[in-house]
Amino acid sequence: MGLFLLNTVLCFINIAAASIFEYQAESQPLRPCELRREKAFRRGEDYVPQCLEDGQFRNVQCDNLQLSCWCVDENGAEVPGSKQNGSSIACLSFCQLQKQRILVSRYINSSATSYIPQCLDSGDFDPIQCDVNLQQCWCVDAEGMEIYGTRQRGKPIQCPGRCEIRDRRVLHGVGEKSPPQCSADGEFLPVQCKFVNRTDMMVFDLLHHFNRFPEAFLTFSSFRRRFPELPGSDKSSSSNPQKLYDPSFGLTISRALAGLEMLLDNIYDAIFASTEPAQTFSETSMFRILQRRFLGVRLMTSGRFRCPSKCETERFSAVRFQHRYRPSCEENGAYEPTQCQTDGQCWCVDSSGQEILGTRSQGQRPPCGEEHACLSERQRALSTLFYGPTGHFGQHNLFTADEETQKIAGFSRSCPPSLKELFVDSRLLSSVTDVSDASQLLALGSVLSEAIRGMFPSRELARVALRFTGNPKRFQENLFGGEFLKNLVQFNFTGAIGTNSKFNLERFFQQSGTSGGFAETMQQILLEAPKVNLSRPLLDSLGQTVNLQDGQKLVKFLASLLETPEFLSFLQQVISIPESIAEDLGDIAKIVLSSQDCQGRARSLFVPECTEAGRYKEIQCYAGDCWCVDSNGKELSGSRVHGTRPKCPTLCEKQRESLQSLKRSQPAGSELFVPSCTLDGKFLTVQCQGRNCFCVNSEGKTMPGIATNPGQPIQCPSDCQLAGGQAFLRTVQDLLLDPTSLPQLSSVYIPQCTQDGQWRRVQCDGPPEQAFEWYQMWITQNNNGRPLPLSDLMDILLDDKERSKSSFEAFIKALYGSGHQNVFPVLSRFPSFEDVPPAVREGNDTEASSENVLLTPFTFWQLLQGQLIHYPGPYSDFSNPLGHFDLRSCWCVDARGQMQGSKAEVNEFPDCPGACEAAQQEAMRFTDKVERLVRESNSSRFPFGQSFLMAEGLTLTEDELLNYSQPGIAFSEGLLMGGDYAIRLAAQSTLDFYWRHLFASRGSAGEAVRLGFRPYVPQCDGLGNWEPVQCYDSSGHCWCVDERGRYVSGSLVTRSAQLPQCQTPCQRSRTNALISSWRQKGSKRDVASADLFTPSCLEQADWQQDGPSYCSTLKSKALLRELGRGSLPQCESSGGIFSPTQCDDNQESCWCVFENGGEAPGTQDTSRMPACE
Repeated sequence: MGLFLLNTVLCFINIAAASIFEYQAESQPLRPCELRREKAFRRGEDYVPQCLEDGQFRNVQCDNLQLSCWCVDENGAEVPGSKQNGSSIACLSFCQLQKQRILVSRYINSSATSYIPQCLDSGDFDPIQCDVNLQQCWCVDAEGMEIYGTRQRGKPIQCPGRCEIRDRRVLHGVGEKSPPQCSADGEFLPVQCKFVNRTDMMVFDLLHHFNRFPEAFLTFSSFRRRFPELPGSDKSSSSNPQKLYDPSFGLTISRALAGLEMLLDNIYDAIFASTEPAQTFSETSMFRILQRRFLGVRLMTSGRFRCPSKCETERFSAVRFQHRYRPSCEENGAYEPTQCQTDGQCWCVDSSGQEILGTRSQGQRPPCGEEHACLSERQRALSTLFYGPTGHFGQHNLFTADEETQKIAGFSRSCPPSLKELFVDSRLLSSVTDVSDASQLLALGSVLSEAIRGMFPSRELARVALRFTGNPKRFQENLFGGEFLKNLVQFNFTGAIGTNSKFNLERFFQQSGTSGGFAETMQQILLEAPKVNLSRPLLDSLGQTVNLQDGQKLVKFLASLLETPEFLSFLQQVISIPESIAEDLGDIAKIVLSSQDCQGRARSLFVPECTEAGRYKEIQCYAGDCWCVDSNGKELSGSRVHGTRPKCPTLCEKQRESLQSLKRSQPAGSELFVPSCTLDGKFLTVQCQGRNCFCVNSEGKTMPGIATNPGQPIQCPSDCQLAGGQAFLRTVQDLLLDPTSLPQLSSVYIPQCTQDGQWRRVQCDGPPEQAFEWYQMWITQNNNGRPLPLSDLMDILLDDKERSKSSFEAFIKALYGSGHQNVFPVLSRFPSFEDVPPAVREGNDTEASSENVLLTPFTFWQLLQGQLIHYPGPYSDFSNPLGHFDLRSCWCVDARGQMQGSKAEVNEFPDCPGACEAAQQEAMRFTDKVERLVRESNSSRFPFGQSFLMAEGLTLTEDELLNYSQPGIAFSEGLLMGGDYAIRLAAQSTLDFYWRHLFASRGSAGEAVRLGFRPYVPQCDGLGNWEPVQCYDSSGHCWCVDERGRYVSGSLVTRSAQLPQCQTPCQRSRTNALISSWRQKGSKRDVASADLFTPSCLEQADWQQDGPSYCSTLKSKALLRELGRGSLPQCESSGGIFSPTQCDDNQESCWCVFENGGEAPGTQDTSRMPACE
């Protein structure tokens, strides 16, 4: 036998598992919680610690009899005051607990701590943590521990996964020279492998050899050729080019999972092995064959072609240590949505097994909905819509018992052709028609989906395997490197794993209670399998009841299925299913195999709406109903409404409700920070815990760069200012990463704000004025005032960036070396680098050297190196006036910064609607949509089936419809909004459609009747403000409104010859002021008359104004782009009133205006100057 052993040491799914941790040494397999648990259990103590699957303490701990429970921190220490009788207790997560402790400490000690942990909604640590004062960020693991080497200025672009962390340790010489196998997202792959020398049991230096000889790991044969000097290699084996020499290979699952060593002397090379060296060992054909073999052993011993899940390993530990709570797992290893303890308490959990706060109840199971990832649920729903449901095809109903098949035998309706191709044309079912047991058939379907996922991690691997497979009989031999499955079926372990291999069944199974001893029984099975009762129940390594006979049948099924031509046809059809339905081939098989019969429509064809990031949209709709969902897609109780869209809880409201619910379960006097929200559900920008206050952004995260002192007032930036700061940093980073990403100045947009931090009504693109000032300083000092192309300037800056990576002092030295130091005023005072004081070189004396952050050298260097995580200057910078309008395009926005209308051309004035005009435009858009619907109804290319889907509230994207050439129907969004708007839109278009046909031949009288029923359109004055009197001609109603368009109570008149007498804004303000003065006089307070302002109105009820005229004020604001009127107002030189004739900037169109500047209807002329009085 050879001297090498390939030993797989671990099996887990996407988690570190209790058996492996990214920081622990290989010699110490147990974590602190596990060590204490093992010690307490052996001593029979009253309290045995409860640990999570990855070895952490559970945040809730209870004694063995569940008489009392308490909260613990990450070290297992009891949280003071948290112990309660019984087990009905809710505890903060470790992240939330750490955050509360810091906030309380700041309050008690009146200290200012710059680092406050950021937690996710689930309570876990945010993977990226930042210190706002140090301006540093770093990555953390699941326990909040900083990951070595990730701390930097600014936020890390990506944090390493747990497997990547272990890989880094190996690269730095820590531990064995066998790097772990990692997935694309940096997590551990379920199966891990390493080579071990069988002579001295030393680990083979896979790290060194794979990096030096990657081509040696293409196949088993190439490995043998690269290392011919290995003792025990059989030179005669070269006569068979596909057969490898005899190093042995073993799989050993740490602790209670499994133990196996297999020789490689019977492993063949796959004909579809890659000819190009892989980047990592996990991408090689060798690893994939070994992985399939190990999963084949798992199939025989556990009935699953996969590794144990997190839920299953936690359940095993709970059973072993006799905990009252034992997780309930589904067949696929996932957590069941409802979890219960032995004392009758139940609660809901998410997909990771974490308790959902507020769901715990005693004596009854709470209604826990199944959690889904939005994209996967949408894929399943679309597959049902497009490719299902499956049903009777003239053969056995797929994986359904015979009696169930008979129930639908008379059903004549055919199923979708695509499914018929998958299961009838491929003749896949012919290989399993001899199996009739219902449970066995269902198990075969589950095994098939698991096997496809395990054998083909990607579509490309499946395509390659099919491309190079000519003989179906050799397909499974190429997948498993020989007749592995056939030998396994016959319990021929000599042929399956080698003559001197080790198959330690005691590691795979627990004591079964046999009289002759478990080891003897297992030996008898190995030596005399045909004579042994293989149906004898056994407990596997995770405490689940299995028997070898069932495992044997499953392996036999898989081995025979893989050799049928029908399976190759089936696999080809599965690959053809679009990735928009499902990317994972195992998911496709599972979706299809779990579909229901063809008896008409499924229970629900609801297709969830997902965001671009793959999360559930906050509001979901179907068949006229809309409801709110949580992050798991579960409907929020009481949120479902019909015909309209519900108001869903905001992020702040969700956090507040969750923490308040948690606070109610805490002992009296417990300190718990609960965020404060505005009336519309947003986070208050100032949050306080006692006398300690801090600023938060729209997501409730602490704002960096805001100095706070306990008990002192604090000024927090607004949403507009925060957006400006983020856009500024993002633009700088994009420009430095890829100078071509901003080809034009118009590609840059930094939000502009008013002095009080609100969104400026007019927004313009282009760099901020600070950038123009810096550029002018640069070309003046370094290019004799001549313009310098942006590409040349970026080359200089990128060179400075590279030369100054080490320190700010290196940056100053580089500036003096190139003669560019005079750009920065603070440096221009020093003629040479040697004259620069040490304080300046260290960046301690340059912070306030200029009002322009770009002219402060230390700040500029931080921007250059990407070290800033917040805007480095005062947020009032975003309120500075703009210039250079000959390079900018501008547009209008609403109070939330959302664009209104369209962009104006460069150096032109946008036309911003007034409050009334915006409502008027919305009404006109409604009318336009009605016209569009009518036109589409007359000559429609719109599929009637899609119209039905629209009526059901189901939207399909163009990708899902495979529609890339024709644009979608624009009005569909209006109908899908639901509620009164959609109903009015549908009703109005239907009414117009029929009336147009009815009155088409009846002349103007019929047209007048039709036009008599039109939607209400607000009436606005020439400045876009609300007219005090509003009327709806179709109904004959008139009423008064205030300046915001709100109805004035008691002003409605119906079909009256006289309009209601409505107050102007000036008159209304005067009335309110007089009422306020009366109230003040009646109070006991002594208020001076100067404190009260009572406006004066002209006879025509307009405002009486002192100072600059209204026209002059509008003109100055338009020049600064602080408002948009579409053109620059023209004022008379005497008095500053509006000129009676106004024209656009190009003098192409002119019109007459009233005294208030409002346009006189019907006076606009493009051919000549109108005669205006």
